[in-house]
Formats: sequence, structure tokens, C-alpha cells
Amino acid sequence: MKTLLTFILMTAIMAVAESPPCRWWLPGMFSENMVLQRDVPMPIWGWGPDGESVTVQIADQKVSTTVTNGRWQVTLKPLPAGGPHTLLILPKDETQIQMFTQVMVGDVWLVCGQSNMLMPLDETTGAADVIATAQQHPGIRVFQTGHRNPHTLTNVLTAPVAFWGAPKWEAAAYLAPRSSKTDIPGGPAAISYYFARALDRHFEGKIPLGMIEVGAIMRGECWIADAEIAGTPELAGLRGKPYPNATSRCFAANIAPLAPFPVRGFIYYQGEMNAGDDHYQHTLPALIRSWRRAWGNDQLPFLIVQLPGFHKHDPAAGAHALDMPAEFLAKLQQDTAAHGFIVVREAQRLTRATVPHTGLAVTIDLGEPFNIHPPRKREVGERLALLARQLTYGETNLLAEAPLPKPAKFSGDKVVVQFVNATGGLVVRDDKPVGFEIAGANGVFHLAEVTVSGDTVTARSSGVPQPQAIRYAWAGYPQVSLFNQAGLPATPFEMRK
Repeated sequence: MKTLLTFILMTAIMAVAESPPCRWWLPGMFSENMVLQRDVPMPIWGWGPDGESVTVQIADQKVSTTVTNGRWQVTLKPLPAGGPHTLLILPKDETQIQMFTQVMVGDVWLVCGQSNMLMPLDETTGAADVIATAQQHPGIRVFQTGHRNPHTLTNVLTAPVAFWGAPKWEAAAYLAPRSSKTDIPGGPAAISYYFARALDRHFEGKIPLGMIEVGAIMRGECWIADAEIAGTPELAGLRGKPYPNATSRCFAANIAPLAPFPVRGFIYYQGEMNAGDDHYQHTLPALIRSWRRAWGNDQLPFLIVQLPGFHKHDPAAGAHALDMPAEFLAKLQQDTAAHGFIVVREAQRLTRATVPHTGLAVTIDLGEPFNIHPPRKREVGERLALLARQLTYGETNLLAEAPLPKPAKFSGDKVVVQFVNATGGLVVRDDKPVGFEIAGANGVFHLAEVTVSGDTVTARSSGVPQPQAIRYAWAGYPQVSLFNQAGLPATPFEMRK
């Protein structure tokens, strides 16, 4: 009976969230300080009384349509980067006219994830100087939703917390001590802002940047359309479970309503709540397919943040608003090869290797052993910006991604692994390569003696005369020693003969 009542209540809430009002209404995406995606047809839509006309005007464009079944939509011709523009929404009823005078045209990125993606800027290393200089980057605009109420069924376009804003923080107030870590301040999420700041510097402030921030402390399956879950055999059995294991809930409430709004690409930093889940190797590709299908573009760039080094949760750190439920933190108490992050990292690497138009930001060197929310987010955002410059903006000669292994070659007593993204040769930190292990037919791994030459690693062990498997950085908080010339760390990996 309780389950039935819960279902009825959830259905009612969703119906209220998705039902448009009976009069003129615009979704929250269209507001002051908005950023429209440049160089693509731009849909503008809303709701109104059937049969009435509405005109949309911006720059030298003026497009009219009629409300049908309570909804209207026009499509603007592609606009070049620039602004500010004035956008006019002109219904026949002049009392319902809306005018926005601070409309920019540039690149829009959708960033999504759980705690580390939502982490506020003031908790990151070096935040004071960054916040104090925010006015140097007026072209960065942020659309936030889901931060304060992440587990509800609120529609992203009708939620009262959904708004566009420029980074106009008062540094002193923003950095003032808070009563507790459960009090999350305003302003953009750290990784989102560091990413935008890096691109803004690269573009010399000439391309406005709109960051759509959507997040919740939820599992990856929650961000996938129900049809995609149902059509993925490895995930179909997960349907219909309640929070925190719910599927498709965040997609329906937060992703699908955004999909008509053009974006330049996606950034996704999640996986902590899926620690230890073997099916994450199917979850992440299904999520990417689901989002690209929603936007009708199977080539939209998708940038993945690989989970950083982390050993176990330290209760002495105290409660945090971004903490996962205790049952999920419990999965992270295992050491070495049993750690829950390992399978997620490998799934993220394999997704990068098999799904086109994806990039992987490796952060294995940026974690902390007892802090699931490491504060070095500037490096994460800047590594993502490098990926975007290469994958999205066509800087093909840029060394932008971490060293990624090609299939290993097993020959006699040695294993040879060549890496891509190692132009100029691999770099070994601390004078000696560590973190490599090899195993024979019995599956027992031994530390390997490694030599590095150019972009290639050769591993041997006296205890393994005929290697059958090799792995690197295969622990929760592993030793890492291998980087490329850009200072980017090699990804953890495991390969078998």
C-alpha cells in the first residue's frame, strides 16, 4: 500500500511540474543574462492561449507564429558571437510583452554530476584570488538548477532556483565563514567556473560562455532516459527502484526539458555513487547516447572527468551537504584492488576508447586519501578546457589529453604498452616508474620492473615468467608516476592477454 501511495504522489508531483500554465509563460532558460548558442538555428519557445499569435525579435530578425495546443515555438537563424542583444517576446496581448536587454550569443556548455561537480568555488584551493578577479570575466554567465533541491522531481525550467546570472559576487561576503559545511553559498560550481575561465582567457573574452549547471547526489542511471534504460539489457533490471537507486528521474526532470536549447557540448563528473558497480561500463555509454538523442545530434562532444585518487571516507571530516548516503560511502572502505572507484575509472576509460567524440580528463593525481571532495578543482576545469579546445574547437596539434594506453602486447616474459597523447615522450616522476603490476595465469599480480622509452612502457617481473595481464595505478589512492609533456597523468588501466 505504501508503495502505491508513493507512486501516486510522485506521479502527481511530476504532473504539476510539467504542466504549463494557462496563460503566457516562458521557461526559465529565457531570462536576463541568458547566453544563446552561436552559429546554429536557435529555437525560442513558450506557452500561451491556443490560437493567439506571438512574435520574437532579436538583432535584425523578426519571426512570428501561432500557439497550438498551448505551446508555441519559433526558430531564429544562426547568430554570431556577441552582444548584448535585446530579445523581445511580443504576444498579441501587449500586457504580456517580455523584454530582455542583456542577451549574449556565444558557446553554451551543460555540466552535470554529483558532489564534486556541485562543489562550491569557495571550498577550492586558491579560490580567494579567483573570486576577487571574477569581474575580469564578464562574459561568463551561469544557469543553475538542482543545487538546493536535488532529489525532487522539479522541472528544471519551472524551478524557482533556475536562473541565468553573471559572476557578480562580493568577494568578502562570498568568502565569509559559514555556520557549517551544510550551508552551500551561491555563485557558480567550481569546475564549471574554472573551465569557463580557462576558455574565456583562451578566447580573450571575445566568445561569451554560458554554463548550464545541473546536478544531484544521484547514481548515473538516474540521468538516463527511461527508453534507453529499457533498451539496454544490462540496465533494464534497474528500472522502477526508489531513491537513491532511481532510474531516469533526473533525466525526466532536468535534462529532457533542456534538450531543445542548443549547447556546444557536455561535461560529466559523476561515478562516486556508482562505486563498485560493474554495470557502470554500460551506464555511462547509455547516458551519452540518451543525451545526444535528446538533442538530436550524435556528435555532440562529451567530456568525462575520471574519478581521482581516494582511499576511504574519514568520519572526522564531519557532515557535508554534498555527502552521499552512508550505504554508498561504506563501499569505499576497501583497500587496493577492491576499492569501489576502480571499476568506475576503468568504465570511464573504456567509454572514452569506444564512444566517438568523447574526451577523458584524468584526475588520478588530484585526489586526497581521506577526502572524497578534493579541493584542487582548478586543475580539473583547466584540463577539461584543454580537451574542449582539441575535441570541440579543432586545435588538433594541442597536447590536451592524458596518456591513454593502446592494447598491450604480451611477448615471452614481458608486456609492452604504447601510449597515445605522449608526444615528445612519457615523463617519469620521482625518477622511477611505479604503480605497474603484472600477473600470470594464476591471476596473482606482482609489482613490475618497468622501463620507459619514448611513448612505450615495458614491464617484467621475476615472479611472472609468462605475463597474462598488466595493470597500472589499480588502487583507490594509487601511486602515480607516469605523465606526458603537458603534465597530464596517465590513466589507470587493466589489460589481459
